[in-house]
Amino acid sequence: MKTLLVCLGLLLLPSGLLLAQNRFSLAPTYWFSYSKYDYQLNSTIPDDRQFAGHDIGHSAGVTLRYQFSPKWDLSAGVLYSKNSSYLKIPQDFELQLTSKSIRLPLLISYRLSDHRLSPYFSAGVLLEKKQNFSDAPLETNALIGVGLDYRLNSKLSLLVQPTASYFLGKQTRNPLLLYNHHNDYLIGLQAQLIWHF
Repeated sequence: MKTLLVCLGLLLLPSGLLLAQNRFSLAPTYWFSYSKYDYQLNSTIPDDRQFAGHDIGHSAGVTLRYQFSPKWDLSAGVLYSKNSSYLKIPQDFELQLTSKSIRLPLLISYRLSDHRLSPYFSAGVLLEKKQNFSDAPLETNALIGVGLDYRLNSKLSLLVQPTASYFLGKQTRNPLLLYNHHNDYLIGLQAQLIWHF
């Protein structure tokens, strides 16, 4: 009986692997993001002047996707991110601060049609851990994306997707700045070259 079960298992294993083959895909991923805010300088001398700042981020990494139905998939990624903050301070002097982080997007996505070019919708969370500050907490952002997925052939497709995310945590205190209108929204654009295997 054991021999029969082992033989049956060996026969079914390759067919199971063949069925699962087209369900996975791997994609090199690039993500651009932008946000802006207003702030005051945090100093012992009272200063009511407001200044404008903005952040520009670039992320690159890899995303693994599992297609659990013809139109639905789950994806998880690991991205290395570099963020530059541009701060305007008195006398029109611009200061640039750079931070680095690891980003982990976890998304569920829906492809609207089976055509080569189809709208593509995503929703989920974007987890981020800043590397510059060892005591920085893991940040959580809710994320949505609406874009286009274009199938180049049976193995490759190109995804371009504008995204918007919202910071779900509490803004950490900055020793230099007092945020007046910190923008918890972050707009972005991601591009993926998806390899289906």
